[in-house]
Amino acid sequence: MVGENLKKLSGGILLFTALVVFSFAQQLVDRVVASINGDPILESDVKLGMLFYNTTDRREAISRLVDVWLINQFLQGKGVGVQEELLDQALVKIAQANNMSLERLQNELQKEGLTLRDLKEFLRKEILFSQGIYAVLLREVNVSALDLELEKLKRGEVEVKRLVEVVVVDKKDSERLMRALEKTKDPQELAKALGLEVETLLVKKGELVESLDKEVWNAKVGDLVFGEDKEHIYVAKVVEVREEYKGKSLEELKGELLEKKLEERKRELLQNLRKKSFIRIMG
Repeated sequence: MVGENLKKLSGGILLFTALVVFSFAQQLVDRVVASINGDPILESDVKLGMLFYNTTDRREAISRLVDVWLINQFLQGKGVGVQEELLDQALVKIAQANNMSLERLQNELQKEGLTLRDLKEFLRKEILFSQGIYAVLLREVNVSALDLELEKLKRGEVEVKRLVEVVVVDKKDSERLMRALEKTKDPQELAKALGLEVETLLVKKGELVESLDKEVWNAKVGDLVFGEDKEHIYVAKVVEVREEYKGKSLEELKGELLEKKLEERKRELLQNLRKKSFIRIMG
């Protein structure tokens, strides 16, 4: 039967993952419970919403559905939709996640006065609300260099790391190394010529052999540097310099900022849509 704990699967699409027992006192009557600019929210939508949002509070479910309907109307006005193939795949995945065939899923929904079409149309709106809106908002939201700099300051201490390719050569092979260096300065090719392996390391200052560490941290990206100890010669190339902020790389930081700005813009949009819309709640 339609369940208590309808949760969300990641992967670019929201899906129900658990259809278990959920009892209702009365048979569903698909009446209009709210109207958004003349577009009705039905009892079946509320029922699916309560399951999807994992709540028994009708008012909460209806409030969230109002937001979903507003975003859908906004996106429809811009010609944004969801492909039928994607929705069909979503239904199949829901059934599979619950160890059901589509026929059985349909039967379980029917026991609660719902249909596969109800679920499909609910998913259409929810996917647009939770995913499709960002395709539009990305055209007007971006993370600037100033945004990043300000966020760096907020995050505090910066941890700088260097990505290096290192070839460790036995000192007895130093002459072979010199001959190889006459032909190439690429660590991969050097290693191949010497029958060795290249180690790719992401290191902080002080983590390499002392003589090599000093050279690596004085070098620029692309430089080939050398170090040695009693038994080995170390050949290293600086591939990249990375800055991390409380465990986040610059790209991760940019992604977090973009997500935050998109959510803020979405909230602003919803506030404006609510102000400009005719919303009627009947029950």
